[in-house]
Amino acid sequence: MSLDQRSQTSRRGHTLLFAGLQVAITLGIFGFLASQWGMNPFMDAFRLLPIWILPAAAVLGGVGVLTQALRWRVIARHHRISIGVGPAVARCWQAAFLNGVLPGGLAGDALRAADDSSDAKVEASGSALRRAFAAMAAERLMGTAVAFVAAGLTLLVLAPLAGLAALGVATAAVVVAWRWLKPLSRGDVIQVVLLSATGWAAFAALFALTILAVTPEIPLAWAPGLAAVAIAGMSVPLGFGGWGPREAAAAWAFSLAGFAPHLGVTASISYGLLALASTLPGAVILALRVLPRLERARQVRAQRDGQADGRQSGRNTGRDPGESRGPRDPIEPAF
Repeated sequence: MSLDQRSQTSRRGHTLLFAGLQVAITLGIFGFLASQWGMNPFMDAFRLLPIWILPAAAVLGGVGVLTQALRWRVIARHHRISIGVGPAVARCWQAAFLNGVLPGGLAGDALRAADDSSDAKVEASGSALRRAFAAMAAERLMGTAVAFVAAGLTLLVLAPLAGLAALGVATAAVVVAWRWLKPLSRGDVIQVVLLSATGWAAFAALFALTILAVTPEIPLAWAPGLAAVAIAGMSVPLGFGGWGPREAAAAWAFSLAGFAPHLGVTASISYGLLALASTLPGAVILALRVLPRLERARQVRAQRDGQADGRQSGRNTGRDPGESRGPRDPIEPAF
């Protein structure tokens, strides 16, 4: 086995190990929550979820994806990457779906950055892939920073030390992202912050609406703050598609506010279902983008296999494999 093959095998092994660890963390958190409050909070999340909230989830989820796409475009432009609004929204919706069904919640964004489709124009100077990942990382970190600022402001009232810690995480996210945000003008930085806040508000509104729908005993005034803490927990890339840390954070926030923790578990699971449903357009986009590529790859393999068979047949008969063929179609490739 060559050095490159060993390196690829090692990276694949590390990826599988990390994914397995994230699944184990999610199952461990769910197991702990079930041991504390039984299965009723999980069942209630399905049973109490009203149908009327699905259109709201679709709209608010769409707003979140749109603001993320616009934020990404602003940052990417300063990294010499140009992408239209439509393609950016399509990539972000696809990424949101993959983030929701794969461990870690980052796989979809990695694909979004690495995608070499013709819907984006990238200047050839420098490392295009490195710049693409820098723009994606800065965009994600700004979203994380806003989520932890909102959670920190809420927790300063309920648990001051935890609130300061959340604000510290937000500061760290901005510091890390700043190296990729430096090319932006002041106006563009403000635009990125406003888009991040708008996207967070859409997700927080959906969570607050979910709280009111499945746990009506929670006062309306508490819903936004509880949603803020849960969304910050979901931003930690430890669980499977956001599941696990979000439920733990919600249970903890509800407890700090004086409410039954299992209500937080119920609301969080219901929100997770709605959030996943709102990303389903991304599954359609993924299919529309991937299936043609798979078909082209299949055709290329079939062509190569046919050429290999022809060469082998020619060697066996002692003839040029092209001799038995008629005149080549003028539009047929000569290779």
